Amino acid sequence: MPVGPTNSSDRKAVLVIKPKSGAQTRIPVHFNPEKYAIQRTINYDQKPAGGRDQPTTQFKGGGPNKMTLALMFDTTDQTNKDVRDYIKPLWDAAKIDSTATSSSSGMSEPPHVIFIWGRSWSFEAVINSLSTEFVLFNSDGMPIRANVSLGLTQVVDDTSFGRQNPTSGALDGKIHLVREGDRMDLLANQYYRKPMLWRYIAEHNDIDNPRNLKPGTRLIIPPLP
Repeated sequence: MPVGPTNSSDRKAVLVIKPKSGAQTRIPVHFNPEKYAIQRTINYDQKPAGGRDQPTTQFKGGGPNKMTLALMFDTTDQTNKDVRDYIKPLWDAAKIDSTATSSSSGMSEPPHVIFIWGRSWSFEAVINSLSTEFVLFNSDGMPIRANVSLGLTQVVDDTSFGRQNPTSGALDGKIHLVREGDRMDLLANQYYRKPMLWRYIAEHNDIDNPRNLKPGTRLIIPPLP
C-alpha cells in the first residue's frame, strides 16, 4: 500500500482496514480532516396513554454511534500517481468479504474499518456510506485529487482500544500505557529485548520527540516484522 504525502508535522490520522483474517491495511490520510461528527440515536417506543395528551415513553435500547467525516487525497506532488490507488482499499472495505462470516448471523460481511487520530482513542466501525468526488486531473485525464465522504457505524466500543493486557482488540500489537520514567529504549528492551529498536516503536506511533513521553499516553507496540 503506498504512503501518501504529508501536509504538516501534526500527528496524522490513519484508517486501518481490519479483515476477519489476513493482514491489516493502513491508509494514512493525506490531509487531516478539518472536523468530524459523531451521532448516536436512542430508541424509544411511544404508547398512547388513555385520557392523557402525553403518550408513555418506553426505552427500547441505544443505537450505535455513527461518524461522518470528509477526507481529501492528493497526488499532485507525485509524478504519474493515480489518486484512485489510495482510495481503492476503502471501496474494497465497503464490499462483502466472502471469506469472512459473522459469528452471530453466519453471513458474509464487510471488514471493519478503524479510524485513529491521536494516541488514546479509536473508532472501530463498518462503512455505511462512501462517496468520492474527483476534482483535479492531469493532462491525460488521470485523477490526482479527490474528496472522500465517509460514513461509519461503530461496532466496537472505543473504550476497548485502551486495553493494555494482553493485546489490543483493534490493532496488531500490544498497547502500553506510558508511566513516569518510561523511555523508548527501555520499552524496546522490555518488549523486544533489544533497546536499539526504540525507533521502530517511535515511527509506528508517529512520535517526533521520543524524549517527551507523556504519562497516560497509549503506545502501540507493533509485532516485529
